Amino acid sequence: MTPVEERVRERLLTKREQLAEAAEQRREQRLVDLLRRVDGALASLDVGDWGICTVCHEPVNEERLEADPLVKVCLECLSTEDRQALERDLEAAARVQRSLLPPARLAHDGWELAFLWEPRGPVSGDHIDLVRPQSDSEPLHLLLGDVMGKGVAASFLQSHLHALFRAVSHPTVPLGDMLARVNALFFETTAGSSYASMVAARLFSDGRVELSNAGHPRPLLADARGVRPVEGSGLPLGLFAGGEYGTRELQLQPGETLLVYTDGFTEAMVGDEEFGVGRAAAALRRASRLPAGELLAACRREMETFLAGAPRGDDLTLLALRRVAA
Repeated sequence: MTPVEERVRERLLTKREQLAEAAEQRREQRLVDLLRRVDGALASLDVGDWGICTVCHEPVNEERLEADPLVKVCLECLSTEDRQALERDLEAAARVQRSLLPPARLAHDGWELAFLWEPRGPVSGDHIDLVRPQSDSEPLHLLLGDVMGKGVAASFLQSHLHALFRAVSHPTVPLGDMLARVNALFFETTAGSSYASMVAARLFSDGRVELSNAGHPRPLLADARGVRPVEGSGLPLGLFAGGEYGTRELQLQPGETLLVYTDGFTEAMVGDEEFGVGRAAAALRRASRLPAGELLAACRREMETFLAGAPRGDDLTLLALRRVAA
């Protein structure tokens, strides 16, 4: 059994338990039908014909299978009507996802913020959000996350995380406790079949930044000493029901910048070689005096130069937090 098949089998077994319990309690026909489809997919995995298109008898794209393990027809074999319906659904999902994004540029309480969000396809598993303070005494909350996988399934979970973060964020709750609560809720609703990395931040008017990291790539800090990663990380969200997340506090001076990013930046590949944290830090160092939006564009250009025309393999999100006033 291939790694993809093993992952799918685990997900299907988990979902089967959930469906069987729900079907027994509510006895709805749609739950019974879905349970039969899951059983059929598990049987196909056992006999070795899972992932084979029932029309052309060729393997279905692996990414599509991971997004929907119950699919039985490859995109090329869909009818014109089904393909058009799928395109409409993707366009609608993309519109909804973009509507959840905060402003791409923001000046707030001595801070300059900018982000760059580029899905690999119509929708993204990367997530970015901010919660504005309700009073002058409260900090600005920021979130950048990356859900396991790509495409529609990842985008659904991204939207789910958006709602969870909004539900638990409060200025009096420590960031680590907020992530622990989000982790518990995310695990409860996905039964451990999915996970996400995340960095949560609070920006204070005196230049302080409070960070809590759940298995996410280390942010890069450009200050008077140069560029260096910000250490400290807990487990990704959704792997286990319980989790502890610490916090890290930084004090930024005017002109200093924190760069937060998803792994689509540092793990961009050419052959077997990654762009890597070293190249990312060098790009930030060269662009550190530029305005936040221009800084992000410069970092992206260096990644594209490294790729030399090779396709990007993942969603890409960059977030720059610049202290501009004392």
